[in-house]
Amino acid sequence: MNLSKQNKQVVELYISTFVGTLLGVVSSIINTRFLDPVNYGDVRYVQNIINLIAALLLFGYFLSGSRLLALSNDEAYSRRIRGAMVVILLIASLILIIGTASNYWIHLYNGKLTVAPLFIISLPVCIHQLLLNYVNTTAQGDNHIGRLSVARMLPALLYIPLAYWIYTQFGATSTRMILLQWGTSSLILIGVIVSTKPSFHRLAYVFRELNQENKQYGLQLYYGQLAMVATNYIAGVALGIFNVDNANVCYFTLALTITSPLILVPSIIGTTYFKTFATQDRISKKVMRGTIVVTVVSCIGYIAIIKPVVSLLYPAAYAVVGIYATILAVGCSIHGLGDMINRYLGSHGQGIAIRNSSFACGLLKVGGYIGLVYLWNIEGALITNILSSLIYSGILFCYYYRFTKGSRVNNRY
Repeated sequence: MNLSKQNKQVVELYISTFVGTLLGVVSSIINTRFLDPVNYGDVRYVQNIINLIAALLLFGYFLSGSRLLALSNDEAYSRRIRGAMVVILLIASLILIIGTASNYWIHLYNGKLTVAPLFIISLPVCIHQLLLNYVNTTAQGDNHIGRLSVARMLPALLYIPLAYWIYTQFGATSTRMILLQWGTSSLILIGVIVSTKPSFHRLAYVFRELNQENKQYGLQLYYGQLAMVATNYIAGVALGIFNVDNANVCYFTLALTITSPLILVPSIIGTTYFKTFATQDRISKKVMRGTIVVTVVSCIGYIAIIKPVVSLLYPAAYAVVGIYATILAVGCSIHGLGDMINRYLGSHGQGIAIRNSSFACGLLKVGGYIGLVYLWNIEGALITNILSSLIYSGILFCYYYRFTKGSRVNNRY
């Protein structure tokens, strides 16, 4: 694959992400126009718990499959890899449905009578996060940037007009919002998965290869995900537990939603170059400098406009989200730079390095999202986000420097 095509893919993915971001903002505007902070907080609280369960279920197999796809030059074999991952997806989905149903009884027993029924309502669409994980990892490994672009834009593009019409005509409820938002996205993601034409022929060999790769690579990243990715959802859960209602869950998660695209800015480059990274002994200076410049400029521009934008587009009850978003923008930008290095190390099978950085980040998140949230409520969550992003990216840069230094030394001999 030549550099020109990769540059085009970077632009394609960047544009689709930017458009997807704008559509995501419009979606959140619609949601907040029709639901107050407490009810919208209930939606986000339930989704956080379901996403937390989903993050525990894959054991690194999708990440291992992504690496096998990146190394494969045989489309028939790649289709079989995708088929094996679909089998794992179906098993994980069944477990997630059981876990979601169990949360109904847990919350009912604990007296959360308004929240408990939302878990039952979520059963038909709770696999949304697993579907998204499959599409993200396979598209990265296969370098299917077009499919990844569709997955990032089309769900919101479909949800916005449907939601506006339904909420206007029939009113908005937490139940309708969960079913409509995750339901439309799930249908589109299933369509994307089918379009990859996974093959279920002779999967025994593929599973052996996948298991071997998972022991060396994916499982290490899975441990890291338990410590970092899964802990992202603890803030939304803790803020719900330590408050009388879920309003702060709404404010914090909404601020994260509108700032999280800043993470994608540098990680887009890492995703696009993932397949090429696998054959390079270092990230080129041009790519590294360009990533840093784009990230810094995006962060500064975002901070300059986000508070007036929130005041203009969101109801007055959500004005505080603009303040929280300016703080989270810094953490998201730092985290995004770490993700770009993560992609490079991942393409070289450096799962232990990624796992260790994730452990350090996750340990801080667990302590902060519980201890600091208990002490300082949402301010504790904001502090935790900044510190954990610094730890994550800092450790990854150290591992990158050590790995590339070793590569340069080996190339001399």
